[in-house]
Amino acid sequence: MALHGYYYYIDEPGMREIKSGYESVFTLPMLLSLDEYWEIIHYIFCGKTKNGKSPWGYIVPLKIENEIRDSLATVYFIYPEQVRMAKDALFSITEDEFLATYDFKELKKAGLYGINWRTKKDKLEKELRINFQALRTFFNKVSQSDDCIIFYVV
Repeated sequence: MALHGYYYYIDEPGMREIKSGYESVFTLPMLLSLDEYWEIIHYIFCGKTKNGKSPWGYIVPLKIENEIRDSLATVYFIYPEQVRMAKDALFSITEDEFLATYDFKELKKAGLYGINWRTKKDKLEKELRINFQALRTFFNKVSQSDDCIIFYVV
């Protein structure tokens, strides 16, 4: 079974409910999925698998200080200001610049989830392009509504 990365957005009162344990993150409808490319994307932006530096580390927010333990998954969140920082970072580069920042052989050697010896460069690049555009659209929308983002892998 593949692990997929999912995004949701929620207002700050709703975020407080989830952080306090009164509401489960799994009651929210899924809004964006990175499929199994979440760790690869974080690695491309940050050069590591967790705790990437801001603002790039907010795009796939795998930061320990932004972690909520749910009974079924580890959930990460970012606040509206962090959403805006991530959106600005995403719009500071083009899709081609994003794709130029990684080395396919290095990604394969890094042992990242979502890539293995059978992964083809063309297929991966196609998925990265799709996800890059989806992330830009999603972060742009959420930054306009001044909401929080929740991300988790399941």
